[in-house]
Amino acid sequence: MAKVQFITRADDIGSSHSANLAALKVAKAGLIKNFSLMAPCDFIEEAAEMFAGRKDVCLGMHTTLNAEWDEVKWKPIVPIDQSSGLVDENGFFLSNPSLFSDTKPPLEVIMTEVEAQFERLHRLGFDIKYIDSHMFAEMYIDGMDNEIEAFAKRKGILDHMHYYTLPPRLEEFIKNPSNPLRYLKSLPPGQYFIVIHPSLDTEEMRKTGNSRESGDKVAQDRARETKIFSSFIFRTIMKLTGCQGIRYDEAVSVERVDIKQVIEAYNNMMNEVGKEAKI
Repeated sequence: MAKVQFITRADDIGSSHSANLAALKVAKAGLIKNFSLMAPCDFIEEAAEMFAGRKDVCLGMHTTLNAEWDEVKWKPIVPIDQSSGLVDENGFFLSNPSLFSDTKPPLEVIMTEVEAQFERLHRLGFDIKYIDSHMFAEMYIDGMDNEIEAFAKRKGILDHMHYYTLPPRLEEFIKNPSNPLRYLKSLPPGQYFIVIHPSLDTEEMRKTGNSRESGDKVAQDRARETKIFSSFIFRTIMKLTGCQGIRYDEAVSVERVDIKQVIEAYNNMMNEVGKEAKI
């Protein structure tokens, strides 16, 4: 067993053609072991074809209840209207889950959509092993975290809330990422979590973006992550430092975290290093 293990996860699979191509690229490279799927999105059928038959990766449901980009939008699988608190007047998901604090979508509406998203992935042939959430809607809907945990138990899948341990001193590496070898060698033995959002720098991805982050920046940042985590050099560094990427179904479950604390710690770290990509 490696002294340092990373639950390595790639999010937003199925959200675009560019994301799917990049996800397949990093999957083939072998460092990223977990891929989170967005069932309501336009390219989820394509993702099913790309990942058909792959046994080397662990697939999960990226529960999607919002659509954060200004131009690229998604709708729920279950038809609902604006009175549900989940969608706008055009039937699209609201932009940010923080809005749920005001719109207050009922838990039964939420869980009906969660069930529909799971069933769609199942019909497409995905072997779902875990469940997580896009932009942590659990923070804003009272009781949703408990409902998701119960849902996971019923389906025989893993709940992401039991696997969040950020590596220590991560802000040091973000400030100075030019020497990953030194940073990885300095980590104490343990099981940590890291998430990326692979995509390509394409016209399609440059159409994403919102008031917080331009589409150009989204495309550039995600393409950079794809390059790093599919590179031979980074794979070699991981081996030299005794670090290993692992699947959720290989990981050790820990006590369920308070996700608000994890997000607060992450955002504080991003503030410290002057990054805009906050949750």
